[in-house]
Amino acid sequence: MAIEWIPTSIGNDGPRYLQIVAAIEHDIANGVLAPGSRLLPHRDMAERLGLSVGTVSKAYDEAEKRGLISGEVGRGTFVRDVLSHAKLSSAEQKLRLNLALNVPPATGEDVLIAQALAAIVGGPTLKELLGYLPHQGSERHRSTIAGWLSRYALPTSPDGLFVTHGAQHAISIALGLVAHAGDTVLAENLTYSGMSALAGHEDYRLRGVLMDAHGLVPEQLDRSFRETGARVVYCMPTLQTPTGSIMPNERRDEIVEIVRKHDAFLIEDDAYGFLCDPPIAPLSQRMPERSFYIVSFAKCLAPGLRIGAMVAPPAFRDRCINAIRATGWMATPVMAEVVARLIESGQLDEQVKAKREAAARRYALAEHILGERIAIKTAVPAFHVWLQMPAGRTTGSLIAQAAMAGVTIAGPDALQSFDPMSNGVRLCLGAPHADSDVQFALQTVRNILDNAEAMSFV
Repeated sequence: MAIEWIPTSIGNDGPRYLQIVAAIEHDIANGVLAPGSRLLPHRDMAERLGLSVGTVSKAYDEAEKRGLISGEVGRGTFVRDVLSHAKLSSAEQKLRLNLALNVPPATGEDVLIAQALAAIVGGPTLKELLGYLPHQGSERHRSTIAGWLSRYALPTSPDGLFVTHGAQHAISIALGLVAHAGDTVLAENLTYSGMSALAGHEDYRLRGVLMDAHGLVPEQLDRSFRETGARVVYCMPTLQTPTGSIMPNERRDEIVEIVRKHDAFLIEDDAYGFLCDPPIAPLSQRMPERSFYIVSFAKCLAPGLRIGAMVAPPAFRDRCINAIRATGWMATPVMAEVVARLIESGQLDEQVKAKREAAARRYALAEHILGERIAIKTAVPAFHVWLQMPAGRTTGSLIAQAAMAGVTIAGPDALQSFDPMSNGVRLCLGAPHADSDVQFALQTVRNILDNAEAMSFV
């Protein structure tokens, strides 16, 4: 029920709508308006103040832009928890309305990691973990991670698994084993930004393959192999970034046959596979002799761990060990121990469940606010969605106007500009501190799209 709050100092000193905003800000700061309070509807507030509905609407819009209140379709206008926001760290405040950084929502993983680190520091294994361990990772770490992967993604053995400095390290190693500088590497036309950075650093010629709502288009992949002579393709079949597409099983079978036909290799990035319940069998399960399967614990725990895992074809395993030695000697054993302990205690499984629930809440907000503007919808909620721009609108204008409103959005890495899907942006839902921040940021984006462009950028 809306509270009977009205501003007490509305006069003729300046624009009326700004006086209302100032009153809202003052009463929030002084505890008169508590977080979660529902304000009077626009028309009711206008009648109480003797003002036009337009003036009140303008005041509410301005207060929403300042982060003081938020409007929820069908429910009303609510006071936001501004005081709690003021207590956030500077790093958290930077992430508050950041839709560019694809990190998982916070679900208490920091406490679990802190507890694991404290136990390691105070326990008898620290001295061993600070020494040189096998390049591939200790047998215990590999066995523990392999057991977890076998339940969530790909049945594998410790002998075929390599612990790496995150997924990016694993991708770099895999590419270095099957491609050389100047070689063409195929990838989804809308690809992971880390892949673009790696191609630029190592001088690979990255060729985009057109996608649809189900991922790589088989005919386009076949054609790209024929035209370029490429022998490797990098892709994310499950919850692809940036689009969020999930490749169906029939499509997966077709892609595998095409890779085999061209005597090529697959680098499969399954960073988000853990969000699927039940799991979706990766492409690598269909052709282990040609696949480098890669996962990271950044998305189900925290990016700062920098621990990933790679399952490589048997023929490449000795070379993988040497590649890890050459590019970092070994993944940091203390961080690998943290991951292993969270797996063994069952706490990683609890985090997976919590991340799925957080993804579901935030994905539902995106569907409710953006509706049909989300180009690809799946049954599996993810940490990101692909927003297709309406006809006549550009990603550049959206990014600029969102930045002016305090919302950070990143442009796409489109490898071929003629792709009809490339006029869009990825909206990441995990970085903002709270669900209410996600809602506010998405509503800001919606408001920009619903209104004519306010200015030209020249």
